[in-house]
Amino acid sequence: MTRRIEPEDLYAIKLVDDPQITPDGQRVAYVVVEIDRKTYEYHRTIWVSDTVQGLRRRYTAGDNDTTPRWSPDGRSLVFVRAPAGEVKPKNEEERDRGVGKGQLWLLPSDGGEARQLTWARWGAGDPVWSPDGASIVYTAEVGEPDDPEAEDAGLHEKRVPAVRRIDRLWNRLDGVGWIYERRSHLFRIRSEGGEPEQLTDGDWDDGSPAFSPDGRRIAFTSDRTAERWSWPANDVWVLDLPSKGLTRLTDETVYAGPPAWSPDGRQVAFTAGRRRHEDGYSELMVSDAATAGAVRKLTEDFLPTFSDTAIDDQRVGHGGPHLFWSTDGKEIYSQAAGRGSTLVYAVSAAGGTPRLVVGGQRRIYALSMDRERRRIALASSDPSTPGDLFLRDSAGGREVRFTELNALLFREVALAAPQEFTFKGADGWDIQGWIIRPNPIPHPSPQALDGKSERPPAVLEIHGGPMAMYSWSFFFEFQLLASHGYAVVFTNPRGSTGYGRAFSAAVNGDWGGKDFQDIMAGIDAAIANGWVDPDRLGVAGGSYGGFMTNWTVGHTDRFKAAVTMRCVSNMASIFGTGDFDWILTIDSMDAVPWKDLGRLMERSPITYVERITTPMLILHSDRDLRCPISEGEQLFTALKLLGREVRMVRFEGQSHDLSRNGHPRSRVIRLRHIVSWFISHIRTEALKRKGELARAGAAGE
Repeated sequence: MTRRIEPEDLYAIKLVDDPQITPDGQRVAYVVVEIDRKTYEYHRTIWVSDTVQGLRRRYTAGDNDTTPRWSPDGRSLVFVRAPAGEVKPKNEEERDRGVGKGQLWLLPSDGGEARQLTWARWGAGDPVWSPDGASIVYTAEVGEPDDPEAEDAGLHEKRVPAVRRIDRLWNRLDGVGWIYERRSHLFRIRSEGGEPEQLTDGDWDDGSPAFSPDGRRIAFTSDRTAERWSWPANDVWVLDLPSKGLTRLTDETVYAGPPAWSPDGRQVAFTAGRRRHEDGYSELMVSDAATAGAVRKLTEDFLPTFSDTAIDDQRVGHGGPHLFWSTDGKEIYSQAAGRGSTLVYAVSAAGGTPRLVVGGQRRIYALSMDRERRRIALASSDPSTPGDLFLRDSAGGREVRFTELNALLFREVALAAPQEFTFKGADGWDIQGWIIRPNPIPHPSPQALDGKSERPPAVLEIHGGPMAMYSWSFFFEFQLLASHGYAVVFTNPRGSTGYGRAFSAAVNGDWGGKDFQDIMAGIDAAIANGWVDPDRLGVAGGSYGGFMTNWTVGHTDRFKAAVTMRCVSNMASIFGTGDFDWILTIDSMDAVPWKDLGRLMERSPITYVERITTPMLILHSDRDLRCPISEGEQLFTALKLLGREVRMVRFEGQSHDLSRNGHPRSRVIRLRHIVSWFISHIRTEALKRKGELARAGAAGE
C-alpha cells in the first residue's frame, strides 16, 4: 500500500551528479547529493563504481566534495573540497589560506589519505589535468574587497557595515552576490604540489580551461570586450604556454560555452548563442585552433538546441553542454535539448544532420566518455528518476543502470506518469504539452471520462525562462500536487527552447501576447479532451512563469487560485534592480523606461491589477537578484489595497533558485504553502474528510 508524497519527502531525495569515467573506462566517479535532515545541510560525497560488476563505494570522507577529475593514467583523482556549512576564518592567516573556501585536493585511486593542493584565498575550482599528468590547471579568483575593513571586521569581533563604490553596470549575480571586486583567472600547479603559477591576468574573468592534446596550449572562455560589464558574453581564447601568446578564436558576437580540442589539436569545438537579442538557441561550432575568426557552424538548421535547457526542481540551471571528439576526429558528441528531452548526439565535424546516440524520454544533464569513446557515463533523470547513474556502450547501444538512489522512498510513495499531448496554439502552431493525472484517482483513458464529475481539478504550471523547456524529467512539485488530487497540466509555449530558433525567438517583444494564447490553448485542450474539471482550475509559475501567472489572472477569472513565485509584475520598475534586468527590457522587449514607459507598462501585469479577483499566493526570496522581491511586494501591496485575497511568503536569505538549491527547510515550507493554498481554494477528492482537509490546509503555516 503506497502513500501520498508529502513536502517532507523532499529531504529523502538523493541525486547523482557529475559522473566522470576513467580514461580506460573501468571505473566511474560521481557525486551523490543528499540532505541532512537534522542540520538542514546539503551533503555531497564522491563515490566510485567499477563498470563491470557495478560495485560501489564511497570514495571521499568530506561532506562537501565535488568536481572529481581523473588523471590521464587513472591513478589519481583531483576534486574540490569545501565545508558542508559556513566556516569563517579566525584570523588573517586563515583568511589568506582560504579557510572556509573550496580547495583542490588529490587522492590516490588505490586509496589512502587525500592531501590538499591549494590554499587560495577565495577558493579554487574547475580542475583540468595536463595530458602528461604532471600539472593541473584550475580557476581561482584574485582581487581585494572594496571595503577591506568591513570585510575583515569579523576577524576582530567588530561589526562594520560595508561602503561600496560601484561604477560597473553588471556588478552582482543571483546566488552569488557582489561580483565586481574580484576576477577569475587560470592557475597551474604541479600535481605533487607546490607554489601555483598564475597563467592569466586582467580586468576580466577567465574559465573553462581545456588542454590541447600536446599539452602546450590551453583553450578557455573569457569576455575581454569593452562591453563585458553591460552585455556579458564569453569568447573562446587559446593560450600558448611556452610563449604566453593569446589568440581569440571567436568574433565577440557570440556567447560561447566550454571548448573541446580535436584529437590532432588543430580544431576547437564549442557551443555558442547570440550575444545580443538572445533567441535561446545554441549551435555547435568548430574553429581552427590557430586562426582568429575561422569558425564554422555545424548545426544551424537543427531544431534541438545544443545545451541542456530543461527545467525541473532538483538541480540549478542547466547541464552542459559536455563535448567530446571521436578518436578519429570525424564526430563531436554533445547534449542537445529538443521536444522535452535532453539527449546525446554525434555531429559530423564537416557538418550535416546530427546522429542520435543516446535517446529516450529523459533528461541527460551530465556525461563523460572514456578515452576510446566506447563507454558513456550518464547522469539522467526521467519522471520516475530524480537523477541516477547509467553506463552506455556507444557502439552497441547497451545501457546499464548503476544506481537507484531513491528506490526505498519510491516503494513507499506513488508516482504519477505524465501523458504527452499536442495541441494548436496561436497561429495554428503545434504546441507540446503533458498532463499528470492525480494518483489517488484511477487513471482512465481520456475516452472514458464522459461525466464532468469524474474529472479532477487541475493546476496549470508555467515554466520560467522563457527560453527553456519543461521536459521528461522528475519534478517534485508536480508529483506533490498529483499526489494530493490535482491533475497537473504543463506545456512548452512559444518562447520555449527545443523547437527551433524561430519558435523560441517568437516571444521577444511579445510577453503576454501569443505566448499567453498558447498557454491558455493548452488548458483548453485538456478540458476539451475531458481530462480536467473546467470549474476547478489553478495556475502557478515562477520567474517568467510568475510573470505569466500574474498576467493570466489579470486577463481571465477562470482560475480559482493562483501561486506566483519569484515573479515579474512591473516591466518598467524591474529595470535597474536585478542582476541582468536591463538585458530583459532592452534585448527582449526593445524598450527602456525613459523612452518607452507606455509600452513597458502595457506589458506589465501590475497595470491590470484591478482586474485580478483570483486568490493569490506570492512566494518570493529576499535575496533574489534575478527578479527582486520588490516585484512581489508591488503586487501584494496593490492587491491588499484593493481588498483582494492575497498572501505573501518571504524567504529570508534565499535566491532566485530557492526551489532548486535553497535552504532545505525553506524548500519544504515553500512546497507546503503551494499545496495548502490550492487545497484551501479548490476541492480535491484526494482529501475527503473534513479533518484531513483542515490539517492539509494548515500545512503551510
